[in-house]
Amino acid sequence: MKVMIFLDYNNFTHNITQINRERTQDRILDLHKIHKFVIKYLSKNLQYTNVHLKHVRTYLYTGEYTQALFKRIRDAIKKTERDLEKARYRNILEKAEKRHEGQKKFFEKAKTYYFFEIRKKPLQYTLDKGIFQKGVDVQLAVDLVSNAYLNNYDVAVLFSGDIDLLESIRTVKNLGKHVIIFSHEINIAKDMVREGDLIVNLKKLHDKQLDEFTHIFQKK
Repeated sequence: MKVMIFLDYNNFTHNITQINRERTQDRILDLHKIHKFVIKYLSKNLQYTNVHLKHVRTYLYTGEYTQALFKRIRDAIKKTERDLEKARYRNILEKAEKRHEGQKKFFEKAKTYYFFEIRKKPLQYTLDKGIFQKGVDVQLAVDLVSNAYLNNYDVAVLFSGDIDLLESIRTVKNLGKHVIIFSHEINIAKDMVREGDLIVNLKKLHDKQLDEFTHIFQKK
């Protein structure tokens, strides 16, 4: 059976952050290992006993820092005459620029991962919302459904508990595909729990299982 992984990066990192809080750990994702963990985990499920599971591709979905984003923030700094607001916008800009540098390094490193592709959408910025993602869930939903119609997978593994994906999951299941959802219990909608064929609560994974796709950061 062909397995395709769809991973909402923002959602997944929130899950790992929650686990770090609960276990007083500092785990960092090793995304090049995620497919090995998934195949190994599913292979132990009775549904897939004596079934050959083949990883096809992992798609990761995330918002991208862009020069257009930085321009909007700089424009906000220029327009305001209040010192407190200027300081707030400059702080937002400084943090965004630092994250941008880290993101660029990750994108370059991810190019070396096997059967791994990043789907990017430009991050947005408004004065009331700050920096936020837009269109990431839509892209994930489109890929989930289109790959099902093309028969590119038998099993969709979804690292997201977002309710916006509910209808696309129903569509995929109606096409005869399995949908496995990995999420922390506090980050998954109830309707998603009902709709998934199998729900894997990341909170219940033991440390050795987490070690298969993360590592604990140690300061030198």
